[in-house]
Amino acid sequence: MTNFDYHTPETASDVAASILSNIQDNVGFIPNIFALVAESECALQGLVALNSAFNASSFSAQEQQIILLATSTTNECVYCVAGHTAFSQNLDISNKIIKDMRDQQPTEIESFNVLANTVRQLIQGKGRVSSELIKHFFNAGFSKAQFLELVMGICVKTFTNYVSNSLSVELDDAFKPYTWQRPSDTRQQVA
Repeated sequence: MTNFDYHTPETASDVAASILSNIQDNVGFIPNIFALVAESECALQGLVALNSAFNASSFSAQEQQIILLATSTTNECVYCVAGHTAFSQNLDISNKIIKDMRDQQPTEIESFNVLANTVRQLIQGKGRVSSELIKHFFNAGFSKAQFLELVMGICVKTFTNYVSNSLSVELDDAFKPYTWQRPSDTRQQVA
């Protein structure tokens, strides 16, 4: 990472320091992604606002983690996959489901598969998807509002995926047990 600092409440601007303190109070530590984004008050405020809005969506906490894991694995974000693996375990999502999500494989819960497939297709198609995919989403019991909330989840996670990927954000100690390797890195090693 070139010339980017991990800020603390002591090194950040007043506005960013206040946000970082709130994150520390809520999470128990300041994840490195937030510490790095604190370089820009505007970016940190936007990230926190969008993250809070997605947390308030009509998806369950487990469904939210499925959406965030599917986005992070599709975007091959080592940092975010590790972080959302930790958060998923805290929500009692089974190790099998987490492994399947990390491997981009179907899970034993069909609604999770619909969410993950919808996320992957939206990202891979750059938003252009078939009407069949959207129909399948609705047939699985999800609403029009939830489709928009899913897109919002992709947006917030793509922000952190891109920052993490481009700046090689270091894994926090809490995330290190959940290290993940990009599939494209594995393919390059085999070639």
